[in-house]
Amino acid sequence: MPTDYQRSARTSLDREYAYMAWGMMAGAVPGIVAGLLVAAFVGHAAMWVSVLGGVGIVLGLVAGILLHRMRHGRGAQDRAASPEHRPRS
Repeated sequence: MPTDYQRSARTSLDREYAYMAWGMMAGAVPGIVAGLLVAAFVGHAAMWVSVLGGVGIVLGLVAGILLHRMRHGRGAQDRAASPEHRPRS
């Protein structure tokens, strides 16, 4: 059976990766801008851009993961805790 690569993936893990990617981009841009602003007054542009850009990427990654969990739940852990998914004795 051939795989259709034109269809967008719709699994929870794919959505989580999308949230992580958008979060990293959203954190990198302000981090780079802040690095350039700090470097304008302090100097050493490459150091400040890389440090503050990296901090922005990490903060954006964490924010993306938390936003996905808030909007879509925790997945298997929520389902396992529900009464209809408990193993029968």
